[in-house]
Amino acid sequence: YAQETQHEKILRGLAIGIALVQYGRLEEADELIEKLNQDKDPILRRSAMYTVGMAYCGTGNNTAIRKLLHVAVSDVNNDVRRSAVESLGFLMFRKFLERKFGKSARIPQC
Repeated sequence: YAQETQHEKILRGLAIGIALVQYGRLEEADELIEKLNQDKDPILRRSAMYTVGMAYCGTGNNTAIRKLLHVAVSDVNNDVRRSAVESLGFLMFRKFLERKFGKSARIPQC
């Protein structure tokens, strides 16, 4: 339906909804991510970036990071590039705490 509708507000809502449904699905979401990423509509490509962020949230997966970094520097649309950088934060938020702080600093934050 997202590829057929001409209503931008509906499309933006679907883009976020698709990403949220894929939360924590890891490799199961890869096929959908590729399909969205190859679309010519920038809103659906942006959805692909958010879907990567939600599917691999907190994992620090190198393949997902590489994919997001590639889009962050190569996509023609600023919103798609911005969403790729935002999604990097979702992927790496746990890794930063593990590296930066010792055990005594991580426990109170949990």
